[in-house]
Amino acid sequence: MKTRVRAIIIRNGNIILIKRTKKDEVYFVFPGGGVEEGETDREALIREIKEELGLDVEVEELIVSRSFNKRGSDDIEHFYLCNILGGVIGTGDGPEFQKGSGYEGLHEIVEIPILDISNINLLPTEIRDMVIKWLLVK
Repeated sequence: MKTRVRAIIIRNGNIILIKRTKKDEVYFVFPGGGVEEGETDREALIREIKEELGLDVEVEELIVSRSFNKRGSDDIEHFYLCNILGGVIGTGDGPEFQKGSGYEGLHEIVEIPILDISNINLLPTEIRDMVIKWLLVK
């Protein structure tokens, strides 16, 4: 089983996401990635956000978790609320931004107004809908 961690980062009324553009599809995801051996979820998320976004974050609280099956493996994904401590958005140098790394398509950092995320293809949709409800209550 693989564990993945994702960040919910709010800045100035916007949510920071990764726009994925592939040959036949465009969708958005919460930034983050896989937990490596020996890492805690929090350590992995801090590393992933630095690599993907160029930001230093504080991991605040677990919002939701989900189990899913990907390529025959039962995996789990945790979504955490994070606060920006520093760094410069767009300066990440993770493998998804390197040519020849095997990642398909484009990865773009975007900031979407919170109220607009229900109108975009933000995956997984069940987490998008849960986050919208959670943000409206906050």
